[in-house]
Amino acid sequence: MHLPKLMPLWLAKQFVMRKQQWIADKLLHYQKRPPERQFVQGELQPFMGEYYPLDIVCETNRQRTHIKLEQKKLIMLAPMNVSSLQVRQTLTRWYKRQAESLLIARVKLLAEQTGLSPKQVKIKSYKARWGSCNLRGEIQLNWQLVQATQAINDYVIIHELCHLQQHNHSKAFWDLVERFDPNYREHRSWLKNHGHQLVI
Repeated sequence: MHLPKLMPLWLAKQFVMRKQQWIADKLLHYQKRPPERQFVQGELQPFMGEYYPLDIVCETNRQRTHIKLEQKKLIMLAPMNVSSLQVRQTLTRWYKRQAESLLIARVKLLAEQTGLSPKQVKIKSYKARWGSCNLRGEIQLNWQLVQATQAINDYVIIHELCHLQQHNHSKAFWDLVERFDPNYREHRSWLKNHGHQLVI
């Protein structure tokens, strides 16, 4: 804990005592978090809510890495002595390609179902958000969403589509979200508590 220079120690102790339960809850939350991915042979990688073992196949004459999803495995064809950083970069590119295809197609489908159509959809890299909608009617989605279930993807897409009509988080906005996703609270809670697992 960092204290301002002029803060007396007794005041800091008082603050810690008042926040004791909150601190304990946060520590427990971080202890339960799964370890960061290492991008090594056999490690499970999420895609559309399922987990697939990463099978790294090193080939002598191969110059570039390539991923394909086959036989319930993410098979990565790679040069000899491929590093975990290269594995991570290749996996990131693969996820982004999947997002370009799957998320944009899903936006089109949900736009038809809701009657809320964006002018443009882009797949972006975000560190602290899953999507956004600007006043020009453009929606941006985080490519890392393709690791989550379809229900979570749909919640984020519906959330952003509803911003086309309600540019706020008012009761009217959440009522609109609930109309198209009755379980949105559960999905929002999942992202809050488990979304860090999707960050590469």
